[in-house]
Amino acid sequence: MLKQAGDLSGKVIVSCSLPLNKDDTRLVVACTSSGAEALAKKVRKAAVVSAFGTVPSEVLFDVFAARRRRRRRPSLLHCGDDPDAKKVAARLIRDAGFEPVDAGPLRIARYLEPFTLAMAQLAYEGDEGPEIAYRIERFGRKGGR
Repeated sequence: MLKQAGDLSGKVIVSCSLPLNKDDTRLVVACTSSGAEALAKKVRKAAVVSAFGTVPSEVLFDVFAARRRRRRRPSLLHCGDDPDAKKVAARLIRDAGFEPVDAGPLRIARYLEPFTLAMAQLAYEGDEGPEIAYRIERFGRKGGR
């Protein structure tokens, strides 16, 4: 796929991949690396941001449709090493109807990808359907004490 994409130098790549085994039962990369980091190693001249993988695709249309009606939007975590690429990803996240939450550098994707499995468990193994999202709320003063 990367060969078909051509030269990606200077481009922003938003990775929503989840590197699972053939049976889709476990991560093949986790804790010490991530699928997003593996991708970044293959496209060194591009800026990779991990985003959109932590919610089921089935919820995207509902969140988008409600983006102007909802005062409190669901959160969507993203991470990456390039500040400008993260701004692009944050804008896409907002446009899709979510509130972007910057989780830090790309190495944090190794923790977001297992979180994605937890979200998949809630979405696909429960009785309530895959239309599920999450919201992260911070308590206390901004800037801390």
